[in-house]
Amino acid sequence: MEQPDAYTLARWHVKPGKEDQFVTEWERLASVFSALPAPPLWGTLIRSETDPSLFFSFGPWRRGEDIGAMRANPSAQEGLRALGSLCIEAAPGAYRLVKHIEL
Repeated sequence: MEQPDAYTLARWHVKPGKEDQFVTEWERLASVFSALPAPPLWGTLIRSETDPSLFFSFGPWRRGEDIGAMRANPSAQEGLRALGSLCIEAAPGAYRLVKHIEL
C-alpha cells in the first residue's frame, strides 16, 4: 500500500467531568468513519498525561478528497458536533504529508 498523504489532526479541550463521555463519543464517531465509502486507514486518540481534559486525535486518509467527503457526510457532521459539544475548545484540521521517515 502506498503512503497516505492526507491526515486529520484535532485538538480537543474537554469540559471537566466529560472526559469519559468524550471517549465514548469518539468511539461512536470512529464507527461512523468506518462506514464511509473511503474511510481513514486508522484513528488514534491520545490524552495528555498532565492535563486529563486535553486530547488529540489523528489518522491518515488515502486522499485529501476523502477528508472533504467525510466532512460533507451528515452522520460525520453530527458526530463531530457531538464531540464539540463536550469541549471548551475543539480544533479539528486537515493536513498534507510533508515528509515521512522510517527509523
